[in-house]
Amino acid sequence: MKKENRGGKRKNAGPKFIYGEETCNITLRVPVSKKEEIKKHIYAYLNQFKVSRGDVMEKGGHYGC
Repeated sequence: MKKENRGGKRKNAGPKFIYGEETCNITLRVPVSKKEEIKKHIYAYLNQFKVSRGDVMEKGGHYGC
């Protein structure tokens, strides 16, 4: 049987963390009429925690996988 030379995990492969650390999903119920307004507030709040690519690499190259 021939050994495959492709696939598998590689160190530092995959997307970087957007916020410099792992994330999780949060599910909550909101009124339909307020959905877009709430999303705008949440994304505006989260934008202050985003890190640039240079910052991620300086902190040790944290990746999302």
